Amino acid sequence: MAELTPTQAIELYRLAQAQIAGEAASRAVVAFNALLDPANLDGSFGSYLRVLALITDDARQRMAATGGQFYLTHREAMQVLADAPPVLLAGALPPEQMTTVALVTGPVEVKRAIIRGEPISVAMSKAAATTAGAVFRLTANAGRDTIDTMTARDRLALGWARVTDGNPCSFCALLASRGPVYKSDQSATGRKGRYHGKCGCHPVAVYSKGDPWPGKAREFEALYESATEGESGRDAINAFRRAYEAQQRAAA
Repeated sequence: MAELTPTQAIELYRLAQAQIAGEAASRAVVAFNALLDPANLDGSFGSYLRVLALITDDARQRMAATGGQFYLTHREAMQVLADAPPVLLAGALPPEQMTTVALVTGPVEVKRAIIRGEPISVAMSKAAATTAGAVFRLTANAGRDTIDTMTARDRLALGWARVTDGNPCSFCALLASRGPVYKSDQSATGRKGRYHGKCGCHPVAVYSKGDPWPGKAREFEALYESATEGESGRDAINAFRRAYEAQQRAAA
């Protein structure tokens, strides 16, 4: 098999993340509809939680392994061949975290919607979609956390950069526009990225300050510079969002 370029390695991982996390999200919706009884949300929650936890744990194991392999593949594609860090896979979610996610996106969201006067069918449908997004994020995070951990332990890696999917939201485009976050940069907000439900982003290691920025990060940076001239803080964020969304509408 021909050697991959960094861009090819990143794209293959993006597709794998979308597939593994997407399948988990779909299975979560099936479990939600089959096991969470709208007439007895509290009584049916236990059996629903057990199945949802199994779905999420299985997907996270596969995603973590995929993230570890991607790290090594991308590192090789970047021609960084010495002193590779050990593969350190993200572990299982704490049971209490899984319980909280399932409860808040399931029974709690349904009850809140009913209090707002929404029909039970609408409330259940919205909660199922929220649950799917949460499971997607939790699954994808297993790969992201694996990449984060290996980057932190890689003595040749300088830091991280955020890669988006082909059509990110303005929030993700803004984060990607900042470029690499270097380990030595004490002013950075931290290496841990923020990811929303069904977010297609993930981190990649950076090995040189001269490395090309991955994905569309440079395009997002240029848009940020042009859209936020003279602005700062929240005003700059809003200016970028408006410019980005206008660009997306024009492209459509």
